[in-house]
Formats: sequence, C-alpha cells, structure tokens
Amino acid sequence: MKALFQKHRNETILASIFLVLFVFFSFASRNFFTLSNVMNLFSQMVTLAFLTLGMAASMFSGGMDLSIGAVCSMCTVLCATFVGTMGMHTLPALLITLAIAIACGLFNGFLIGYCKINSMLVTLGTQSLYTGIGLVISKGVTVSIPLDRFALFGRTRLFGFLPVEILILALGILLAVLMFSYLIPGRRIFLIGANPQVARFAGINIASNILVTYAFCSAYAFFGAIVLASRVASGRADVAAALVLKSVSAAVFGGVSTLGGIGSMAGAILGVAVIQIVTNGMDMMNFSTYLQQISIGAMLLIVLAFRHRKRH
Repeated sequence: MKALFQKHRNETILASIFLVLFVFFSFASRNFFTLSNVMNLFSQMVTLAFLTLGMAASMFSGGMDLSIGAVCSMCTVLCATFVGTMGMHTLPALLITLAIAIACGLFNGFLIGYCKINSMLVTLGTQSLYTGIGLVISKGVTVSIPLDRFALFGRTRLFGFLPVEILILALGILLAVLMFSYLIPGRRIFLIGANPQVARFAGINIASNILVTYAFCSAYAFFGAIVLASRVASGRADVAAALVLKSVSAAVFGGVSTLGGIGSMAGAILGVAVIQIVTNGMDMMNFSTYLQQISIGAMLLIVLAFRHRKRH
C-alpha cells in the first residue's frame, strides 16, 4: 500500500485537494451540491481537459504546443462552416475537420522533429498561422451552427441529467492514460522528453515519435472543439485562445514538468478538476472573476514552490 501511494503520490494529493474543496464548497454554498451543478461542473471542464491532455503530451516530449488553442478554434470554424454554411452532413464534416486538425499537428511535428526547430518557436508561429486560416474562412465573424445539427456533443443529456460531453471526455481520458501509461509509443515519448540522447542510443526514432506527439495534441484539440462548438452553437477563430495558458497551468498543477519526461495524464486531468472546482465554487459564492484568478494563481505558485523544495 505504501509503495502504491509513493508511486501515485501526486495524483493522491490532487484527488485529496479536490475532495476537500468539494466538501468545503458544498457547505459554503447551498447551490453547489446539487445534481445540476455537479453535472455542470464536469461538463464545463471538458474543452479545457482535452486541451490540457494534448498540452501534457507535448510537455512529456520536452516541448510545448502553443498552437493547440488556435487549432481548436479553427476546428470550431471548420465545423460551423461545413455544417452550418455548406449544409454538409455531420459525420463527413467531422471526419474532414479531424483530418485537417491532424495535418496541422503533423506539420508542427515535422518542423520540430525533422527540421529540429524549437517547439515553442514553431507553435508560436503556427498559432498565428492557424488563427489566420480561421479568420479567413470565417471572414472574421462568428459562424453559426443549427442547434438540431450539432447538439449531440455539448447540449444533449442522457437520462435527463448526464451530459454526453462527459462520456466523450471519459473516453478521451481512458485513451490518453492507456497510451502514455501502458503502451510503448507513450513510454518512448516520455524517454525522449527525459533524455533525448538515451532515447537515440536506445534506437528510438525521435523525429517520428515527435510527429505522433503533435498529431495527438491536435486530435485532442479537435475533440475539445466539437464540444465547444456544440455548446455555443457556433465557431469563431479565437474562441479557445484564452484556454492555452490555462491548459499549461492545469498540466503543471497536475505534476507535468515543463522540462519533459515527468508527469501523468491522470495528474493533468486532476489539475483541470481542481482548477474547475475552484472556479465553479467561487461562482456559486458570487466571488468576482478577478479573485478567482488570484486564487488559482496563488494555488499554482504554492504547489510549484512545494515541489521545488521537495526536489532540493
């Protein structure tokens, strides 16, 4: 039991923080611990969670995907244009959008892995590129989606209470945890992030694995996009721009190292959950958004200081 706790120490601490906050807000606000609000709590974190999982993957490899928000935003525009403007059926529209998103990730991965350009420089540039593509396609305005054509992913509730997007996220988490905790490709990405020279001596093709990493990032940006587009019934070229830094904060809060090779997908998703419960709980208590930002920033700094102290 002790060995298991040591192995999953970070995840255990984050889960404990989440439970403490859940109990606190349940007593602090009478509207918090209701079925409707609990479902809203988890459904509101879906897009951020997908972006954080994608961001965590890039950080595992020793890089960082700053274009993930731009890819997500561009995907909302593409879905809205295909379904809302062109009248395309939902399934082919989604498949084409997914293919374009993965192509964006492969382009990032090619520049980083094969051309050996710094990941932050590459994705800072492609962030502007993908945002520009979204602006050109949408002509700089919000593109509407008919509610009856795209409601499944962000507005449908099973049995009258369970949002479908929570099930989509659960599948996404399962796939991410499986890949990066149990499958060989995920373990290779960790090794590349921890020590590229050792990975090279072990016979790992670093460039091709970086390609896979950034394709994964963009695929998860797509999944976040379809939920977001469904929730707001539209697409906009900058709709997810503010989520990029939040995804980095959530991943770091969840124990993912910016230096690469350290962290877990479970920790990253728990980081999202803690940040989301603070936001939701303070909303229920009518605190200002400014105070929420201060609280989340303070929590992040405390956690980082604690981890730094433990390592030294």
